[in-house]
Amino acid sequence: MISILVMDIDRSRGINMKVAIIAITRNGIKVANKIQAGIGGDVYIPQRFYKRGKFGPENANSQRDQENANQQQGLNAYTGKVYTIKAPFIEFVHRIFPKYNALIFVTATGIAVRSIAGVVWDKRSDPAVVVVDEQARYAISLLSGHLGGANELASEVAKILDCMPIITTASDAQGFEGIDVLAKKLGLYIDNFIDLKRVSACLVNGEKVAISMGMDFPREKLAHLPGITEVVSNVIPEDAKGCVFVTDEKVSPPPVPYVILRPQNTVLGIGARKGASYDELLALVNRSFVDLNLSEKSVSCISSIDIKKDEECIYRLAQYLNVPIKLYTKEQLSKFEHRFPISPFVKKTVGVGSVAKPSACIASCDGNELGYYTAKGITLAVFKRRTS
Repeated sequence: MISILVMDIDRSRGINMKVAIIAITRNGIKVANKIQAGIGGDVYIPQRFYKRGKFGPENANSQRDQENANQQQGLNAYTGKVYTIKAPFIEFVHRIFPKYNALIFVTATGIAVRSIAGVVWDKRSDPAVVVVDEQARYAISLLSGHLGGANELASEVAKILDCMPIITTASDAQGFEGIDVLAKKLGLYIDNFIDLKRVSACLVNGEKVAISMGMDFPREKLAHLPGITEVVSNVIPEDAKGCVFVTDEKVSPPPVPYVILRPQNTVLGIGARKGASYDELLALVNRSFVDLNLSEKSVSCISSIDIKKDEECIYRLAQYLNVPIKLYTKEQLSKFEHRFPISPFVKKTVGVGSVAKPSACIASCDGNELGYYTAKGITLAVFKRRTS
């Protein structure tokens, strides 16, 4: 699904983790309640505990009845929703597994392992899984510790419960953040993901890893990685066992395992006549990538004017690149149009003299213009977001 956003340029957005907390014993439910009070989320409990006088707000005679019942059971009022586990347990877990960003089991570790065994697929898409024992002594990061955020979640749950976080990923055990964690924190897309495990193993084993960074990338962000040797002009030392590139440009594969961390800093501003050809737009974009030596994986978003929210060629391009579309009103674009050439025809048609460049300028936080292209009824402005 493509996100289409009509932008308020003065408003920032945040993303919250959708969490399911699963408990199957009375004491486990008390622990789940504490976790929910601290981080929110949906709690799932067995049907037998969800009845009048216990944990079932929809079955209680009133909210006060429910609050009194909770107090009698040693519980605080729930801060989120409570659901019952109606299907067989493993079937239930399989059903909710893809619906949440994180699952917290207040159970034995073995129960959690057996219940997720059939649906674990890929570290890039699997939700974080954390296990807490029902005595609230440990919060264990079980699955998707880095990319899924289970390590951070386990640490947060441990703070709430005042217990010990258990994190076993090798880089964390050695006291440094792995490449995948850094990529997630810095908003970098991991290209050539297939080699990530091999390059990470080089770092964990203390082997030399060459790193090549774009001139505008803050080098101190990766300076703490062990065994790192910075190189110039992508010339890889003969004794390097792996390589990390941090660039939005295309890279020639080196003779060692490598990953490319792509800054999401390229914005494609698009103006298009009604019914413009998707094939022509895609050809124009591909031409710009070749001319500017850019990777399509560095594109962060597409921008345009709000009246183009249903333009098929723009929507299909966003779907192809898997990026959101940011749309601006003519009033927002008009504040920037004086900085760019104006088309009287466009002004008469949409109410503002230019679309591609002003929209890309706004979406890139007043970034640098890299190139401008035109085709039949299509304009394309390529901007690079400021990194400040």
